[in-house]
Amino acid sequence: MSGGLFGGRRRRREEELAAKDRWRTARKLMDEDVTALGEQVAELHVDTLADDLDPDAVDHYRRALTHYDQAKALLAASETAEDVIAVEQVVADARYHRAAVLAIRDGEPLPQRREPCFFDPQHGPSMQDVEWTPPGGTPRVIGICAADARRLAAGEEPLVRMVRIGDRWVPWHLAGSVQGAIDAGAQLAKGNGHGVHGQQNLAQAYLNQTLGGSADRGGFGV
Repeated sequence: MSGGLFGGRRRRREEELAAKDRWRTARKLMDEDVTALGEQVAELHVDTLADDLDPDAVDHYRRALTHYDQAKALLAASETAEDVIAVEQVVADARYHRAAVLAIRDGEPLPQRREPCFFDPQHGPSMQDVEWTPPGGTPRVIGICAADARRLAAGEEPLVRMVRIGDRWVPWHLAGSVQGAIDAGAQLAKGNGHGVHGQQNLAQAYLNQTLGGSADRGGFGV
């Protein structure tokens, strides 16, 4: 009976440690996003300082700032990975309003409410759909920001965000979201029993599977 009691405590402890690891992983990724957002909001202030913004642009600017402040507060108060994941939408809203300010300032149509740029959510909302072929993969249609669309049209490489999953740095789109990165990291961690080489092989297997096939954009796939 004592063995069962100690076994239960050990499982709870393992679950607590796993939850803490999930939170740390999520918080690190989201902290990068919130920090980048803060820099973008600061640049927005500088970019529009000399412009006489119309009321709609001012409203979007205030909303971007409000969402940024909210994201900082929510991230600081987070205690679980789920708390951090909820911040992702707040950050996306701030990015949208920032893009709206720039569009109004430049006399362009307001951006649509779309998914973030496929290659890096820090680029803001995607502006158009293009066909793209990953290395060793098959062509697919993805939503990307205007800057990456121009790069691809010119035959250049997009600006891809790299994140650490397990023991590898991989492109952001292999995870697709903070939740995807957490889940992928957890699956890679299961290979620890096979040693470092086993974990590396597992990470490579994920990369091979992802680059070679089509998977759900919301999960660990391109």
